[in-house]
Amino acid sequence: MKRAGPVFKRDADVENRIIDATVKCFHRYGIHKTSMDDIANAAKVARPTIYRYFPSRHHLAVEVLVREVRDHVRVTAPVLQEEKYPPKAMIDAIVLAVSTSRDHPYTGIITSDAGSELLARVPGSDRALLDAMGEMWLQYLGIWRQQGYIRASVRDDDLLLWITFYMYTSVGKGDFLAITEDRMRRMLARLLAPSVFDYDRLAADFPSKHKRFVGKN
Repeated sequence: MKRAGPVFKRDADVENRIIDATVKCFHRYGIHKTSMDDIANAAKVARPTIYRYFPSRHHLAVEVLVREVRDHVRVTAPVLQEEKYPPKAMIDAIVLAVSTSRDHPYTGIITSDAGSELLARVPGSDRALLDAMGEMWLQYLGIWRQQGYIRASVRDDDLLLWITFYMYTSVGKGDFLAITEDRMRRMLARLLAPSVFDYDRLAADFPSKHKRFVGKN
């Protein structure tokens, strides 16, 4: 009877070094020109070690994307925790995520044409992105729905997809469109918030905040 080999145990430190090295190499050489040897040298690990953690550069790119999203969970979560008026909480979190994404080292990789092409080669990369986004957003969408603030016709998975799409395109094309933060807030307040939230319920539970929000926008 053939014996099973030893079970591979992932080392978080090694995995993080590989991810960090991938980001540096993508920036230095470009996505298409970065090789696994480049990443191995930058991470100071043997090339076979990388393949034990990630089957290909494409899978590495997906992990870079997922970590980018999770970074913003930490950045925007306090906004959703502290702001009790749901429309403002949602808009503040989206705007903060977009503004901080533009300076994040991973974002330029993910939103570039080469990055998108790389991600498209990994089945399930879109699901990985939505799952990472959902770790934060679905929690609060669920709370707001339970409280009766989200319209019954709005599905959480559709709203999560819309927020993800909006943030992705805003970061990737923001310089071309030249959208200011004030205009972004106004657009989200006038177009997104009324279609998502039950304004009658909000007016009853947050009379002063709702009046200021609607009056301002």
